Amino acid sequence: MVLVGGIYHTDADKLLRTNTDVVALERPSSEQIAAALADADGAIVRYPYRIDDKVLAGAKRLVAVASSGRGTDSIDVPACTRHGVVVVNNPGFGTVPVSEHAIALMLALSRRLIECGKAIRSGGAWDKRTDLDVLDLYSRTLGIVGLGLIGSEMTRKCIAAFSLNVLTYDPYVPASKAEALGATMLTDLDELLERSDFVSMHCELNDGSRGMIGEAQLRRMRPHAFLINTSRGKVVQQKALEKALAERWIAGAALDVFEDEPLAESSTLFKFDNLLLTPHVAGLSGDALRALANSAVTQLLRALSGERPKNVVNPPAWDAAMARRAAAA
Repeated sequence: MVLVGGIYHTDADKLLRTNTDVVALERPSSEQIAAALADADGAIVRYPYRIDDKVLAGAKRLVAVASSGRGTDSIDVPACTRHGVVVVNNPGFGTVPVSEHAIALMLALSRRLIECGKAIRSGGAWDKRTDLDVLDLYSRTLGIVGLGLIGSEMTRKCIAAFSLNVLTYDPYVPASKAEALGATMLTDLDELLERSDFVSMHCELNDGSRGMIGEAQLRRMRPHAFLINTSRGKVVQQKALEKALAERWIAGAALDVFEDEPLAESSTLFKFDNLLLTPHVAGLSGDALRALANSAVTQLLRALSGERPKNVVNPPAWDAAMARRAAAA
């Protein structure tokens, strides 16, 4: 078993080591990953390390690969399918922490917490209070892009807690899902952008969502509106967002995810005073980390025992993976 980039919780690490021999790669190159996989039957991979054709070419015994979380950004799923390797992920565990983090970012933006902190530290804050333009959330409009588990939880909480008018956009789910939550499903992303005071991104990264928020979309947002992204960095075009922030097409933004991670210390994003940044921590509460790690280990061990895991990302690879397992036995 190869552990690429570590695992989120020590309990899961102990479970893994109790049931199999583990090769741990902390900061590996692709060549080191390939060498380790040559004799491995399973692997758990943590972003940003990659499992792709290059490292799979010599992995003749590999049966299954698990992502450390829900996303499979680190895993080339079509390549795994071609090589007869099952991919499993761990959905559902980020629903509560990511929705809470997105709401925290929305509150920080609307209540101008960064500006308030700077004002009170610099002195004279009491005379500047009315200049901060603090916004109430109550009855404003929130646009949610992506109505999966997290987007749905965000919708539920925001309507219940703040009486927000929630608009949603997700071409993959029926309007009835939004209606059941008390929201309105729109079929036009541009309309959502034009009508929202806050836009919160909760979509998966795929061919349809990659770069979906660019200059044209940001120009449609209201000048007082805020963009929040806790989904995947590549759904928002960073250069377009930088331009929007610099020229004040929108009031500000909050990002927990980025086009390239980890965010470089020299990133141009740091220069914007209307941008709130967090280091991809939205889903990393203690409870979620334990659950994610245990899910990854449990599912991987299940696949290696010949039992089909709950969350197989590429079902067409299952038979080939089981044939490979039988041949190696």
